Amino acid sequence: MAPAGETMDAVCNASPLITLAKAGLLDLLPRLFSRVVVPDAVAGEILAGPADDPMKVCLDSCRWIERVRLQPPVTALSGLHLGQGESEVIEWAAAHPGAVAVLDDRAARRAAVAVGVNVLGTLGVLARAAAQTGIGVSFSDSVAAVQRAGLYLDPRVVATMREELGE
Repeated sequence: MAPAGETMDAVCNASPLITLAKAGLLDLLPRLFSRVVVPDAVAGEILAGPADDPMKVCLDSCRWIERVRLQPPVTALSGLHLGQGESEVIEWAAAHPGAVAVLDDRAARRAAVAVGVNVLGTLGVLARAAAQTGIGVSFSDSVAAVQRAGLYLDPRVVATMREELGE
């Protein structure tokens, strides 16, 4: 993983986007990454959600989100028993060396690492934001916000990251 402050592309799965939007923290992504990519399958998952979902409401109006279509469609990863969105995130990241896949699902994260893709979860996004000078994000406050939005975070992992960040 690149150090905080270094620019890189991010390709995002639905759950981190939905969680960050519900927590009011979606704007962290364009501040942390030079490019934020959302594959068509992920966009489809978001658009299939409830009408009042904050991510669904803002998907088409977030000009910094770059929607992409994988051509050809997902190939080798289709046998890993992942969702189409997760597979497209990993495939896109694998085809763009240096990009990071933003995934929360454990199986998807393991599959991404197995094919050499950099991975960051929602908690990692929050830690990166807290560590980056100029963003002014409190790790503890942002963790509380995503937990209120419904994301389960292992308290031991949160405590370790909080300690590493000096909060």
